[in-house]
Order: sequence, then structure tokens, then C-alpha cells
Amino acid sequence: MEVASGRLRIKKERILGIPIDTISPEELDDTLTGLLKKEGVCPMVFLNLWDLLKARRNPEFRAWVEGAALVIPTSRGILKGARFLKKRVPHRYYPFDVVIRLFRIMEEKGLSLYLLGGKLPYLQQAEKNLKQTFPGLKLVGRYPGYYPVQVEGDILLAMRKASPHCVLLGSGLKGKDRWAVRKRESLPPSIVIYSPETFDIISGKRIRPSRETVEKGREYVPELIRHPWRVFRGVFYLYYLLLLLVYRIQKR
Repeated sequence: MEVASGRLRIKKERILGIPIDTISPEELDDTLTGLLKKEGVCPMVFLNLWDLLKARRNPEFRAWVEGAALVIPTSRGILKGARFLKKRVPHRYYPFDVVIRLFRIMEEKGLSLYLLGGKLPYLQQAEKNLKQTFPGLKLVGRYPGYYPVQVEGDILLAMRKASPHCVLLGSGLKGKDRWAVRKRESLPPSIVIYSPETFDIISGKRIRPSRETVEKGREYVPELIRHPWRVFRGVFYLYYLLLLLVYRIQKR
């Protein structure tokens, strides 16, 4: 299936029923430019294998993915699944790289950004780093995460008044990736990206993995060291393989 976006028609595939956009590196800049021209709230979802399985079992998160302007795969497992199901194999992207390319386009066009998330010192450093790297990018507002619930209405109001072209969400939001799902009606018409990892790299809290590490699909290793309990997610990978087998048999 192909979906129009700007001058391009984004090719979509479904892996285990979940939509994935297949965007080549040559098409990425035009796709992001086209996304900036769209009206309303435009979620950009970075989907790893864990998120794909979550979308299958969680109706709220699935609705967010289904309604996203872009669903970009970040996991090699998703690519392997597409190949096994004889689907068009999408290109895998590292979220930070996509966000930085978007910011470069926004800077060239003099567009604006709002930051929400992280602890105050890291948020301030993120603002400083962005101003140094993208002096033409207009930062029209920022607010840290982990805020008391009673100020949330004021934050959303300030965000709408600022009317940014893009909102980058980091850590500290209640509901994490489902915060934007639940607040969609209160968000400004803009590209909305939830990516704490990208947020942390911009702020300097986290070191960006080397290009070689990303290309080999090993960027999860530092995260596994920080959170060793995630090794048990291997059980879900076996479940994923079983689902792929069932889907392939059913399609025969």
C-alpha cells in the first residue's frame, strides 16, 4: 500500500498486522519535508520489536501507531520478519539520526521546536546544545518532565500558544509513549516525537553509539547493561518467531 506524503508516496507494509513505513535513505529528506507540510497533529513513531508486539496487545498504543504520520522501524527483528513474510523489507533507522535530519530541514526553513521532558539540568543542556548546533532553529519553549500533575494543563496551553512545528518528548511523562496518545486533542498541530533516547543524546546524558554499532544492530547492548532484567525479553522474541510462522502458514 502507498500513502501520499508531500511529493512522495510512502510505501507501507504490515508486519503481524502493524503498519510499517518503508522509506529509503534517498527518500527520507523529502518525506520529512512533506511531513512538515501536513496539517494537524502528526505523530512520528520509532517502532522497535518490543513496541510492535505491544501494539498488537494494547489497543491504545495500537491506535497511536495506526494514526501516525510515519512509523519508522528501528529493530533488525522487524526487517527479518518482513523478509520471512516475503514483504517489502523496510530500511531501519536510528531515531537520533532521523531527528537530527528533521532539525536540519527545520533550521533551513526557519521553523520552530518545543522540548518537553527530562530533568531540568539536562533540559537546559539540550537547549544549549541545540542552539549551538542549529542556530537557525527556533526553540519556542521547553519544560522538564517529572512535573506535578496540576501544572499539566498550563504546560499544554503554553505549548499550543507557542505553536511549534515540532514537539520532541523525553523522559518523565506519565504514561511514557502513551502520554502523547492521551493528550493528542490538547497538543498543538505539529510533528510529535516521543524519543527519550534521542532527548538524552542531545542533552549529553547519553553517548550516541558508533555508526558501526548501529549498523550491526548492537545499540541495545549499553541499555541491556543498565537494565539487565531486559534479557528476559528474549522470551518475547521466541513468541515473535512463532507469530511469524503462524502468519506465513496462514498466507499460503
